Amino acid sequence: MRIPIESREQWLALRQQDVTASTCGCLLGVHPYCTPYGLYLLKAGIVGEDPEETGPMRRGRLLEPVAIELLREQNPLWEIAPPRAYYRDPDLRLGATPDALAVDDAGKLGVVQIKTVEPSVFRRKWMDGGEVDPPLWIVCQAIEEAHLTGAEWAAVAALVVGFGVDLHVVPIPIHDGIVERIKAEVVAFWSRIERREPYPPDYARDGALIARQFEEAKVGEIIDLTHDNSLPPLAAEDEKLAAELKASKDRRAAVRSEILAKIGNAEIALFQGGRIFAPTTRRKSYTVKETSFRDLRIKLAKNMERTL
Repeated sequence: MRIPIESREQWLALRQQDVTASTCGCLLGVHPYCTPYGLYLLKAGIVGEDPEETGPMRRGRLLEPVAIELLREQNPLWEIAPPRAYYRDPDLRLGATPDALAVDDAGKLGVVQIKTVEPSVFRRKWMDGGEVDPPLWIVCQAIEEAHLTGAEWAAVAALVVGFGVDLHVVPIPIHDGIVERIKAEVVAFWSRIERREPYPPDYARDGALIARQFEEAKVGEIIDLTHDNSLPPLAAEDEKLAAELKASKDRRAAVRSEILAKIGNAEIALFQGGRIFAPTTRRKSYTVKETSFRDLRIKLAKNMERTL
């Protein structure tokens, strides 16, 4: 199904009803920014998608025409155009917004997923032994976009913007096995939504989402967790880590004070193995807008209380 995009608001509404190609990689465990738990909260309506355009999104939108022009220069026999449409499978509730569709010199329809990348990030996350190797979540995105548009081939175009502008186009094989795996995971995902059964959170990655979900405490409410055997070791570990952080912070402050005493009023100090820069930095005053957060306190049996 192809739906022309008429406005950003309409596009966001279309995306809300589906798992999109840009996030399906999280259901396969290969997405660096999205987790199954986070996707569940979003599609279940527990947290909302930020309607504001982020800096990277704005950069991608503004530079997408540049990437398409470079793509045309590199492939003068191709017919290339942004589709300005949303494609979806209404039965699976799976959708995609391709950046560009192209008909190659053999007359075959393809899809091109464009990513703008900072040079250091490109070297660190896209290069493998001298070859350009797109991250797996982007590979999944391109494959799913090809499937939904009926394309015969797929490619990822990395626009690297530094002192110059370089476009690296990488063909992506369309593996039927990956398409079927994505379909199966999407079916399982919507089944969880129907059963109201969230994925287990990744506590290292989902902390901000958990904080958003439980932002407001119910005044006076008490919950009995004496049956939860995992909490005592967690509380003990938290106390241990807090003590280690405080000791580390205090020791670092002492070390830096000793260094400053040796430097005195000098801005630069040379020492065996390096140099120290200590210019005076002045911070302008500013007003911080009001925020809210959960003031989590842990009180152990020995009556020690502290604030996280």
